[in-house]
Amino acid sequence: MKKNYPCIFLLVITFCIAALSSCQLLSKTTPTQEPKVEQSLEISPTDVNHLPLVISPSEDKTVVCGRIVTADGTPFGDLNIRLAEVYYGEPGTEGAFVLNTSSSPSAMTDKDGFFCTGEIAVTDYVLIIGHPEENYEIYAEEDSKAKILSPLAGEILELGEIVTALDPNL
Repeated sequence: MKKNYPCIFLLVITFCIAALSSCQLLSKTTPTQEPKVEQSLEISPTDVNHLPLVISPSEDKTVVCGRIVTADGTPFGDLNIRLAEVYYGEPGTEGAFVLNTSSSPSAMTDKDGFFCTGEIAVTDYVLIIGHPEENYEIYAEEDSKAKILSPLAGEILELGEIVTALDPNL
């Protein structure tokens, strides 16, 4: 079978020219609607110079922010922070917290130890500092009980500076 490369080449060139000639430059149009007023941005009160901009959460969500440091005050950067949801049995009983490593809210600290979650559901949480399968710590009260975080809808829960006993070199 004889191949006719010149004809194939000619067909490809013709197709390209036809495709290019059908293209049009779009003209600039003016919008028909006035722009809407943007939602104002708020910065978490931890440290205006270090935290990323945090948009106020929607009225049914919350954001949790803070800063992780070592005992000597050194910022703990690139550290995983997770929030384990607290579940309660009967009213008035203590809750149990559950950390699902694939779906629990999380964040990473920046080089200065600051973190903020994205918008998350409003419920009680326990803060897990570090990687839960390796080196971690549960944010606790002075009596060593896990500290329950209860963020409010539409607000940023600011935890402030949290001192960890984790070793940043591990």
